[in-house]
Amino acid sequence: MKLKMPSQKKKSAPQLAAVALTVLTVIILCLYSFYMLPTIASQNDPQPHGADRSHHVLILGESADEDALREIYRGAEAESRSYDCVVELNVPSSLAEDQSLQSMLDFASFVDADGVIAYIGEGVSSVRIPRTTGGREIPLITVSRYDETIPQISHIGTNYSELGKKIAEESVKFLNGSGRIIIINTVKSNSANYSNLMASVTGYLDYYNDIDVLITDLDSSTAITDTSSILARRIRYSEADLLVCLSSEDSIRAAQLVNDLGKSGYVGIIGFGEGSVLDRYLEIGVITELISIDSQKIGSVALRELFEYIHYGHANSYIAADVKVRWAEEL
Repeated sequence: MKLKMPSQKKKSAPQLAAVALTVLTVIILCLYSFYMLPTIASQNDPQPHGADRSHHVLILGESADEDALREIYRGAEAESRSYDCVVELNVPSSLAEDQSLQSMLDFASFVDADGVIAYIGEGVSSVRIPRTTGGREIPLITVSRYDETIPQISHIGTNYSELGKKIAEESVKFLNGSGRIIIINTVKSNSANYSNLMASVTGYLDYYNDIDVLITDLDSSTAITDTSSILARRIRYSEADLLVCLSSEDSIRAAQLVNDLGKSGYVGIIGFGEGSVLDRYLEIGVITELISIDSQKIGSVALRELFEYIHYGHANSYIAADVKVRWAEEL
């Protein structure tokens, strides 16, 4: 007897369609894995801005100068494309731990930077010039305080006599030539720059007989916000038309005091410095006028001088920084 082999049934049309759909799905998934996923991954993990450019410049400084440094960075970064350059900002808050200016300069040597723009604060002593791994000196431009022991190719600094004159001029304009000014002084150091600034302010105001000037010496900026102090009493009883502050911290503290005493709009404040807190007090009108060094302009000028040296071997040895004035009424 012959054994019959089991007959194979032909697949129906719906079954064939299901198989075809499965195969097509597998092919699409394979194509997605090979072509689409790498593209999406690269979009989610972008390269640093300008990382493919030819030159690398570091901007660095210590924590006390961070607001100014960020503005300097913005100015330099805006110019960077013109020089095929990537600009990197190194400040303590962007690092794992607080570092000295010298350690940041040493990092510039480690990465073989093409140039460095460094903010030299009051507490900075002599530093070693950064060098590439090949021993070549890395061009250094310094900002703020000039130190003749540092072999910088260029220095962008502040003319404190002109700055003091500008502060005094704006004070006279605010008072229309007549009124009472309190200049808040909390600086106890023997800084020549601060002495020039104070002498310039008071010297200019001496020419105006209808303006009474009182210099209030305080132990520190924190003493400004003491609502029981003589300064607070003078403000509370309208014995001042204008407060003049010569540092960022003094300006913030004076704004806090005037606001706490409910005298905003009755007592003017001419503040000095830059930063988000000062900007906010200016926006709401507690600070009447804000004078600062134009740090963004410093950044753009510094980058231009740096590449003048890189391309031609020379740069201006000293450049005076521009002064910027902003008024609350404009905002």
